[in-house]
Amino acid sequence: MDVLGQLYVRTTKQELGIPRAYRHFRKVQMAEGHLALYGVIRNESLRQLTSVISTSVAKIDFLRARRSVMRLLQLSTNPILALQGISENVAGLDSGVVDQVLLEGPSLKMRAVEQHARELAGAGHKVVIWTIFTDTLHELERMLADLNPVTLYGAVPNGEETDLSTREGRIRRFHRDQACMALIANPAAAGEGISLHTVCHDAIYVDRSYVSTHYLQSIDRIHRLGLPPDVETNIYIYQTKAPPGLGSIDYSVNRRLASKLRALQQLLDDQDLHEVALDEENADDPLDYDVQLQDLIDLVAELEGRSDAIGADEDET
Repeated sequence: MDVLGQLYVRTTKQELGIPRAYRHFRKVQMAEGHLALYGVIRNESLRQLTSVISTSVAKIDFLRARRSVMRLLQLSTNPILALQGISENVAGLDSGVVDQVLLEGPSLKMRAVEQHARELAGAGHKVVIWTIFTDTLHELERMLADLNPVTLYGAVPNGEETDLSTREGRIRRFHRDQACMALIANPAAAGEGISLHTVCHDAIYVDRSYVSTHYLQSIDRIHRLGLPPDVETNIYIYQTKAPPGLGSIDYSVNRRLASKLRALQQLLDDQDLHEVALDEENADDPLDYDVQLQDLIDLVAELEGRSDAIGADEDET
């Protein structure tokens, strides 16, 4: 602050009089096959990540580490998607587990998000749904087809507002089409440059990465200057719940985001960031995926059951 305070001027949301956003953490169990697959892949990922972080920093294979992290993030939300990238020779993975996962279909987390989106739409509320994986985005698009959703991700090009195949055309439709009740987006591709706050005040996070800027920028799509003082903005964060000792990558992401947000809040002296970090810190523990060494260390601790998370038995914060 002593250095940066002389170099820039920053107006905070509190100074702009923007009403606070409310964050809600919702934990969802895994189905039987999903849990069995998670256990197998957790063991394999733990072995790989332990090997990675035990080497010197100069020799760490971050590409290999990111693949392990990406697989666990996929598996937490969309086990069928994760299966596509799993080799057949993973120890402990048999056809019975695979068959059960396929039989179960979309995860309980995705079904919970589907139900939540329908409840919001039934109450007349448009919703933006965030996921870091394009395949999960398309699966949710199919599951919520009756809500006439539009999607935004990296492959959607810029173009004319009248063209529904473009980014601008889809944003315009979400604003103007009363039948279009959901926008499903990737925070890396749609976290900047769009304003949704005039028509949408609810956001659902199916999953999150370790990248704090993607999370903050995506929140700002519906929580920004221009909100009337009587409008309530709600952020719903879904997390996959795992049995004690097995560990959930969603909880590791939660803790690391809290740590990064707290550091950013202290650097920028921003009360809004304090509120965001506090919500993360108080939440129950239940690629440009930028993964840092400390992220990997925290994840290994979570998978080994060594995290010191508190309040893990409560259902929601």
